Amino acid sequence: MNKIDRRTPAFWPQIFIFTFFLVLLRPADSLSFILFLPGLFIQSRTEKIRPLFLWLGWSFFSACLSPDLAASLLDFSRESVLAFAGFSAGVYGQKDRRWLWVFQIWAALTIGLILLQAVVAPPFPPSWVGSNAEARLPFRATGLWNNPNRTGLFLAFLLPILLAGTTEGKSSSRRWTVPLYRGLIFLTIPALLFTYSRTAWVAALVALVFYWGRGEKAKLRRLVLIICLLMAFIPSVADRVGENPLQSETVRYRFRIWQETWALVEKYPLTGGGSRKLQTILGPLRADHAHNHYLQLAAEKGLPAVLFFTGLVYRLLKAPGRSGSSDQKLRLERGMQAAVVGQLVAGITESLWVVPLFVFLFWFGFAMITADASRENC
Repeated sequence: MNKIDRRTPAFWPQIFIFTFFLVLLRPADSLSFILFLPGLFIQSRTEKIRPLFLWLGWSFFSACLSPDLAASLLDFSRESVLAFAGFSAGVYGQKDRRWLWVFQIWAALTIGLILLQAVVAPPFPPSWVGSNAEARLPFRATGLWNNPNRTGLFLAFLLPILLAGTTEGKSSSRRWTVPLYRGLIFLTIPALLFTYSRTAWVAALVALVFYWGRGEKAKLRRLVLIICLLMAFIPSVADRVGENPLQSETVRYRFRIWQETWALVEKYPLTGGGSRKLQTILGPLRADHAHNHYLQLAAEKGLPAVLFFTGLVYRLLKAPGRSGSSDQKLRLERGMQAAVVGQLVAGITESLWVVPLFVFLFWFGFAMITADASRENC
């Protein structure tokens, strides 16, 4: 753990860790994140919060012009809580890295439950394996959140952070730290496979490729070899990957959702129609979100919101390594970048921010990478 600001109250580290556990336990409850907000006032101020204010400024403007003003302002209030909570946690998390412990514990719990679900399969639960897929999918593990896609995306988010944690662990006096990280990484792979979430698989693959980059070609070659072996020896994985997307009921269903969502974008291109309007349009399709993060933003907040979001992503990806930063810190930031990049790719087929936890994790990662409060004047 790095040196904590002397102005930080003695109780805040405990509140920080407790709240991290709480939001992972209740990822869909926006109120759980409120406990992070005091961190905005007890930490060193940073000018790097301006992108957050710009984003929320547009969100507020689009909400004010929404067809359903009251509902849109309520959505804006919830998003503000999540964004400020994530940013506050990210700034503090630069100095107190015990949030890595929370991720380790939660990864162990998730992996353990998934492996247990795999033992009692097939399928668990039946609702996630359709009758037309029973011959190809033995089961779909749902983890702690009763949803294989969201659980898979969270594991994909954790994977590069756990890899970066091995570097962090080498500087620790506890000899068991590195073996623990490596064990969790090893077990995360089958747990991720057992979700049978193709979006999560792609997110994890992209995150790993981004994390290692061109400088570690040997690891990338091993990754390709592992993928080939999995497809060769696990038929259900090969069938899941090799399924023709043009013949997939899931893809056809999502195309219909995207068409209806785009119709709303065309009707309200500047400020969007708001989440309630989108849910009303998608109601006949028995969907409550667009299954595409970028279409969801455009439909709710207008096309300029997609441009604002692109600017945030550019800032996150182009954030330079800080002068004087240790190799461990740089690797951890690289792992966080890779985790966010994987989620951004997953956003092509998933509406990430319909789950409060993923809003929080984006801003947590954004602050971890771009905001350096320790170098700002108070």
